[in-house]
Amino acid sequence: MKAKIINLALAEISVLIAVSIAEKSPMALLVPVNLLYAIAIIPIALLIMNRNPFGFPTFIVLMALATAKALANSEIFYSLLDAVYYLGFRGLAEYVESMFSAYESKPDIIPLLSIVVLFSMAQIIWNIEKKLEKWNIEIGYSIAVLGIVGTAIILFYPIVLSIHPHGFPLLFAGLIGVSAILIGISLIVRN
Repeated sequence: MKAKIINLALAEISVLIAVSIAEKSPMALLVPVNLLYAIAIIPIALLIMNRNPFGFPTFIVLMALATAKALANSEIFYSLLDAVYYLGFRGLAEYVESMFSAYESKPDIIPLLSIVVLFSMAQIIWNIEKKLEKWNIEIGYSIAVLGIVGTAIILFYPIVLSIHPHGFPLLFAGLIGVSAILIGISLIVRN
């Protein structure tokens, strides 16, 4: 039961992060801001249905909200707009491009990273509690270790990116993050 409450708290924190990003993105032009806050009901409904409050479907919805601002800098997005333009929907392509072009700036990766780390922590906590229930072990120390590892990833990621003057390759930064999570999981399993 503790994992459900912890996952609900992590999901609600992630909802606040995703909605705060979506408020400053073109998503706010498409969907009223008050309706964006209604997404906070999803984890509560999943908890009432006795499911994981921060499952993969919730994560996908939050990432879709959070990445709307990053689309303005994406070559793939503009390629899709070119395809829409080529297919004969010139007005639609120009409208969407005008909507997103006002938001072109350097995207902030920390909020997106925070949502991913919170989701990873929620999944690990959910799976650990299920395994520990089989052995009748109380969940406590594991959550503390996982919280410390997750917080360290969020805090040290910008430092890792600033090591190289031209930006650290994201592949290596991702490998460092995955390694840190695996180290945290191994510490949890051993104790």
